[in-house]
Amino acid sequence: MSKKSKNNNKRLVVIAGPSCSGKSWLIKQIRSENPSKFACLVKKKCKIKGLVSKNQLHLRRLRKDWKKHKEGKIKKRLGRGGYLHFDITGGQQRLKRKILGELIKCADQVVVLNIVVNFDKWIEFNELRITQEPEHGSSSFVRQILKLHSKDPSAARNCYTYAFDRWQQYLEISPLYKCMTMESRQANFIDQIERDRLGLVKLKRFQLAWMKIRFDSLLSKIP
Repeated sequence: MSKKSKNNNKRLVVIAGPSCSGKSWLIKQIRSENPSKFACLVKKKCKIKGLVSKNQLHLRRLRKDWKKHKEGKIKKRLGRGGYLHFDITGGQQRLKRKILGELIKCADQVVVLNIVVNFDKWIEFNELRITQEPEHGSSSFVRQILKLHSKDPSAARNCYTYAFDRWQQYLEISPLYKCMTMESRQANFIDQIERDRLGLVKLKRFQLAWMKIRFDSLLSKIP
């Protein structure tokens, strides 16, 4: 990970994670007039203050900008800094990651806060959302994983792992200033994702090849 600039304050903060991991909850806390102690810690660690805290970037709006104006409008939206909610299991991942890549190019410093959640908890949270908040909607990837989990939990876990691994690979080739990880709704930061604790598996090369054949329509949603 490299620093683009130490002195320039055009900072992009990306709050990333799978659906139902607590991104929206954390952003509400950050934007609150009376944030919790943990939200204050996040703001301090990620330096969400000043112009950054006042500029929440929305991917829906950025997608429209991309289709009409591409990078010029994206750069204007970022301005002197901002923060972004990024769902790594949401729809249109290829387009969203292109837009994120453009934002990263426009920023002088990029901080990524990864919110991680155990696979079994993730399944539970998403099933609850579908039954209790049907108006919220879920991505095609999430719906297919839930359907697969009801038939073959092990295969669903492998596909969830694949989504995490692809996101990690995306971050590894991106010029980041800082990358941190926190467990869903917990008041602590961890240096590395503890794969066993999160219910992730180590995918071997032959497993990946077989998965890409068997679950081609599902995994093609994750670039």
